[in-house]
Amino acid sequence: MTLDGRLEALEDAADLGVDRIADEDATAIRTVLERAASRRALSGEHTVVGFFGATGSGKSSLLNAIVGQELARAHVRRPTTSEPLAAVWGAHGSDALLDWLQVADRRVVAAPFAGDDALSLILLDLPDLDSIEPAHRAIAERLAGRVDVLVWVVDPQKYADAVLHRDFVRPLATHGAVTAVVLNQVDLLPAGAVADVVASLRGLLADDGLADARVLPASAATGEGGDAVRALIARFARERAAQSARLAADVAAIAGRLDAPAPT
Repeated sequence: MTLDGRLEALEDAADLGVDRIADEDATAIRTVLERAASRRALSGEHTVVGFFGATGSGKSSLLNAIVGQELARAHVRRPTTSEPLAAVWGAHGSDALLDWLQVADRRVVAAPFAGDDALSLILLDLPDLDSIEPAHRAIAERLAGRVDVLVWVVDPQKYADAVLHRDFVRPLATHGAVTAVVLNQVDLLPAGAVADVVASLRGLLADDGLADARVLPASAATGEGGDAVRALIARFARERAAQSARLAADVAAIAGRLDAPAPT
């Protein structure tokens, strides 16, 4: 079934389910439908990729490494990201999309992707998922529901972080087609330990429902693995299919929720 057909079927389910389905489910359906309508009305040229992670995972440093510029302030200058920052390739048509995403800090940059200068792409550096500041987490939660591609950035010390897996990765397990996981800071591991940590991370992701998740070891500090991360992002942008795949996954998630047996 096409995405149009799936959205129509979901709308029919919402109409037929009046007074029959839980208010919580009805609200979730309307949220998915409204989000889909809004996203499809905006730039279909741009692919929006969000970097999500816990405190200390190095999201800002990774974005800087991918971009090739010191856009996001990291470490001492910016120990935690408080507002989302967008690195934008192909600015034409991006303003309305960024307004919808509610991202005010926008930096138009030259593409670091060899042979792909025409890519239309938005990379977002986001606040920490486990921030002690509720507003920071709220921003991350909102944008996890709106980006086209989810990149979970983890580090060797906190890759098993309960907040990340329980509250974010697991609820979005149906979104494997538009999900990647970057194990950042591998330079901090002994050379022989990287494969073991990657295997452990894969096991956790399998428990989350993402047995086939893309896991990319990398180091923003040394540049190791950066080409692989950059190539994956470029592929998403080049194919221009992530927007539809994300929305289809949203529909599948809510449909699965409606199909689930009622608790006894």
